Amino acid sequence: MLLNCCLVNEPMVVRDVGRLRLPQVGRVAPYDGDVPFLVLDAQDQPVVSVLDYLRMCQACGFEPLSIEAYARALLRWFRFLWAVEVPWNRATSVEARDFTLWLQQNKFHRRRPRPGRAGTVNARTGKRRPGAGTAPATINQTLSVVSEFYRHHISMGAGPLLNPIPARRPGPGGERYAAHHNPLQAFPSSRKAPLRQKVPKRAPRSLPDAAFDELFAAMRYDRDRALLAFYVSSGARPSELLGVTNRLVDPGNQTIGVIRKGTKALQHVPASPDAFVWLRLYQRDLPASCLRRSAPVFWTLRRPLRPLEYDAARAVLLRAQEALGTDWSLHDLRHTALMRMSQDLNLVEVRDIAGHGSLRSTEPYLQPRQEEVLAHAREHFERLRDPQRRHDAQPHLPSSVLGYDADDMLELFGGVR
Repeated sequence: MLLNCCLVNEPMVVRDVGRLRLPQVGRVAPYDGDVPFLVLDAQDQPVVSVLDYLRMCQACGFEPLSIEAYARALLRWFRFLWAVEVPWNRATSVEARDFTLWLQQNKFHRRRPRPGRAGTVNARTGKRRPGAGTAPATINQTLSVVSEFYRHHISMGAGPLLNPIPARRPGPGGERYAAHHNPLQAFPSSRKAPLRQKVPKRAPRSLPDAAFDELFAAMRYDRDRALLAFYVSSGARPSELLGVTNRLVDPGNQTIGVIRKGTKALQHVPASPDAFVWLRLYQRDLPASCLRRSAPVFWTLRRPLRPLEYDAARAVLLRAQEALGTDWSLHDLRHTALMRMSQDLNLVEVRDIAGHGSLRSTEPYLQPRQEEVLAHAREHFERLRDPQRRHDAQPHLPSSVLGYDADDMLELFGGVR
C-alpha cells in the first residue's frame, strides 16, 4: 500500500510497511551443479543474478551451509522486491530501509517454532522465545549478505550505481574496518553500518547439572543418550559431531576426531568414558554396514537407515523436551561442555578443545552461571542476617594493625604521653 504525502512542497511516496504482505513465492532448492543451492523464482526458474553471486561464493571456498544461508537471505530480499514491484538493479536505500522495517515486524519461518507464546521467557530455562519480528542478529546477517551481493555486481559493472545497503564506513585509505587490529587491544570505537540493529551481548547459555540429568533421563534410545553424552563432554559443534565416522572414534584414548567447521582441519577432542559406553550399547544393534570404518557413527532409527543430520538431531531434542517444558538447543550442550571445562582447565586449553581462533571467543565461558551468582548472593544476604556468621566472616586483624603506635603519635604531634 502506498501513501502520498508532501514535505516541503515536494511529492513523496511512502510505503505502508505495516500492511505489506509478501507473497510466498520462490524457494531455495538443492542443486547438483557447480553450486549446492539455487534461488528459484515464482516460475521455478533460477534467479540469474543470485546464481552468479553464489557461484562466486563457491569459487571462494564457502561451505555448503554458508551458501544455503546466503541463498535464504537473498530470497528474503527478492521476495520483498517482488512484492513492491522494484527490479533488483533499480533498488535504492529507500527499499533497503523499508525492507529493514518489514523485517523488524515480520519474520520468515523455516523450522518448527519453539513451543510457547512468542516473545515470552521460558520459566525453566530463562530463554526468551523468538518474538513476532525477525531477530536483530538475523537482520544484520541478511543486510550484510545483500550488501555483498550488490558489491559483487557493482564491481562487475552490473546492478545500480550505488549499493542500496552500504557497509560500515571504511578506514583510512579505503581499507576495511579494523583490518590491522592488534588482538591484544580492544577494537577501536566506530559507528555501526547503516540500518544495522543493536544486538545484546549475552553470556553462553548452559544447562545446570540437574537440568541435564533431567534431559538425559528423557532420552528413550541408546543412540540419543550417546549423542547427548558426546555433546556435553566433547564440546564439539552440532554439525561436527554428526560428521564423525567410525574411523575417528578412539575408545582407548577416549577421543573422537572432528572436522572443524571453519578450517576443515582434523582435530581429536576428548570425551567422557560414559559417552563411549553408551556408544557401544547403541552399536550393538546396528547392522555391519553401519560399522564400517568409513561409515558415520550416528544413524536414523527408521529404516532405511540414513546418516543422522542436524534437523533430525534437533527434532530428537525437541521431542524429549515437550513433556519437560524446556527449550534447550544442541548448541547449549556445547556451551555446557565448555563452561564445565573452564572450571578445571586453563583458557588456552579450553580454546584448543573448542576450536576457537581467538581467546576472545573463549573468554565468555569464564563467566559464572546466573544460577551460581544468585546462589552466592543469597548466601551473602543470609550471612548479613545472622550476627554470628557475619562476625565469623570478618577478618581478624592484629591490634597493631587496627591502632597507631603511641611513640609515633608523640613524634608527629608532640605532647605528653
